[in-house]
Amino acid sequence: MCIESISSYDTDHFGTFSRDVARTGSAHDTALSKAKLACALGGVRYGLGSEGSFGRDPHLGWMPWDYEILCLWDAELQYPVFALAGSGATNYAQVEVDSLEGAEIFMQRARFPEHALILGRPGEAWFRKGIRERDWLLAQLDWLLAREPKIWLETDMRAHLNPLRQTVIRDAAGQLAKRLSSHCPSCQACGFAVARSEPGLLCVDCGLSTPLAAAHIWVCPACQHEERHPVTQLASAGQCELCNP
Repeated sequence: MCIESISSYDTDHFGTFSRDVARTGSAHDTALSKAKLACALGGVRYGLGSEGSFGRDPHLGWMPWDYEILCLWDAELQYPVFALAGSGATNYAQVEVDSLEGAEIFMQRARFPEHALILGRPGEAWFRKGIRERDWLLAQLDWLLAREPKIWLETDMRAHLNPLRQTVIRDAAGQLAKRLSSHCPSCQACGFAVARSEPGLLCVDCGLSTPLAAAHIWVCPACQHEERHPVTQLASAGQCELCNP
């Protein structure tokens, strides 16, 4: 099997991080659309699509979090295999600066110039993406701040300009490889994996149910065959709302 990169289509049509093109669908749907489009443009059976999004972390709800989705579409059997990865190791940030000193602080925090920046907002005359030249950026900011009270700066989250994001995409690729190596026991299609979990794992001390998963439900994305795999170990008392309220 060989890998072919399709560059004849501008995927900015699906939406951009800089908001100059709004994304109309979810990250899940967008990754699937890209994978299907890759099959159509390349005339191949398998297409790979990816999509990233940024929001709050799933644990505390206040840290920025990178969510990455990869989708492999099988055009012959007409089914997708998805893989997900997430990480708080991201430089995702925005700021309005009113001085070169403030801009320098943000540039350092954003790991510039290894990671690119965006100057201005969509619609502003000085809006520019993919900035990696420090002297050019400071000269532009110096000129702009002499005319405007504050100037918008943000991290450019496009994958080819953001090494931190590339690491999370690599993790998603590893998850996808694992799923593709897992075959359905019913139809032998790739992608047999955990689709959901059932809570209620019993506490090792008091025997009451906890929020932890008591079973994992494996599902085939091609034929929808399901298997329930119970969790054999018990939950620790530290995870029990009665023993550790």
